[in-house]
Amino acid sequence: VELLAVIVILLAISVVAIPSISAGIERTKKKTDLDKIKVLSSYAEIYFSEHTGTCVSIQTLKTTFNLTNEEITGDYYDNLKTGYIKNNGKAYTDINCTNELDK
Repeated sequence: VELLAVIVILLAISVVAIPSISAGIERTKKKTDLDKIKVLSSYAEIYFSEHTGTCVSIQTLKTTFNLTNEEITGDYYDNLKTGYIKNNGKAYTDINCTNELDK
């Protein structure tokens, strides 16, 4: 009976703990991706200090600054490696943003 009580208590704890841990992992992945976007925005600011334009593709930043795939891929923003960074350094988008330098 005591062993059964211990098993029931462990099951109850695991039912509560597993979703909480999973949610924490997901939040961490999303924050990591957002941090990558901020870093890419910083690279875009550097790029625009030397080039004219309103946005730049992430592929161009990768080539210009020798970025690795780990620095430009993410779990939440799967298209991060093919998107664009706007000139204002605050926003990431993959639509309505083109740059003549990337053509």
